[in-house]
Amino acid sequence: MKKNFQAILSGLTGMAGLIAFYFLTMRLFTGSWEIALSQFKALWYFMIPLSIGFGAQVGLYKRISDLRKMNSTKNVMMANTTTSTVGMIACCAHHITDILPIIGLSAVSIFLVKFQTPILIVGIISNIFGIIYLLKVAREISINRL
Repeated sequence: MKKNFQAILSGLTGMAGLIAFYFLTMRLFTGSWEIALSQFKALWYFMIPLSIGFGAQVGLYKRISDLRKMNSTKNVMMANTTTSTVGMIACCAHHITDILPIIGLSAVSIFLVKFQTPILIVGIISNIFGIIYLLKVAREISINRL
């Protein structure tokens, strides 16, 4: 029971951490908490599923790693963590573009703005596949433990 609580807590922490990363990134690039909140409200239908999916993967990974150490789940977790983080950054893209040309990254800023919605959708889809995979691994471990 304690292990399940730790996995749930890890998932909730992961979800909150990704949202905090978004707000801190937005605050850094816009200088305003109000703009960060406004942007979050405008894209909540992407942000919430992305954060929940990320948190679910963190919780599942924690549970699986408690049951048995598995390198393959670590690789999936790392790939989906990257996808979720890029998705969150894509939300901030039109504000990040204010500074990217200054530091010589114009092409990156154009890419992030142009493909913001597809990047977020890919992040959510990636989360779904990651969750399905991790559930499958957890089920296999449970069956093998019997």
